[in-house]
Amino acid sequence: MCPRRKPIYAIIRTGGKQYRVEPAQVLDVDRLQAEVGATVDLTDVLFIGGNGEAQVGAPRVEGARVVAEVLDHLRDDKIHVFKYKNKTRYRRRYGHRQPFTRLTIREIVVGGQTFAAPAEKPKRPARRPKAARPEATAETPDVGTPVTAEEPVAEVPAADEAAKPKRARAPKAAATAEAPKPRRARASAAKTPKPAATKKTTAPKAAAPAKPKAKPARPPRASKPRAAPEATTESGE
Repeated sequence: MCPRRKPIYAIIRTGGKQYRVEPAQVLDVDRLQAEVGATVDLTDVLFIGGNGEAQVGAPRVEGARVVAEVLDHLRDDKIHVFKYKNKTRYRRRYGHRQPFTRLTIREIVVGGQTFAAPAEKPKRPARRPKAARPEATAETPDVGTPVTAEEPVAEVPAADEAAKPKRARAPKAAATAEAPKPRRARASAAKTPKPAATKKTTAPKAAAPAKPKAKPARPPRASKPRAAPEATTESGE
């Protein structure tokens, strides 16, 4: 049993990035200057593999190219960029959406051979629903079919015991709207009346004893005059 061959693939470079592509593959690359629906040739082929063969470019594979079709030009999800510098009150915040081009790989051309996507297999037709069988119904026989006489059925003798009469049911009373029952009055506990609050009578405060009057200030004492020193006379011998 021969091994199953792998589909051919190529490694291309576009927009500074490398991609592995196969026929009938959808690929998103950086924005290309091409209109929607146009065909683009990607000639920067670095490697060709598959089918048990490999061709390595130096740096490109000669004569190889990848044919792709532009499906649409779109933009990626938004990213938020925030710039910050400490102790300088510098804050910058903005968003960015990277534009890109969506391609579909139609064929890979190498060495004069073209490898395209395999043709899709035709879908198998849906099975028809089975017709419902007609149900057997009792119908009158046709004129041409013979009629067979039915055998008489023996009658079952009636029971000797008389059937008991059924008990008559009392007629249902008409539903009458019952008046709502009054709510029970809550028995209020007999509260003993509180004695009236009496004001407390306070005895009048006794008058503070009068402070004794201050004594009159004593007059200053008269100072005695000092005696003058006595004069002494010296006697000569």
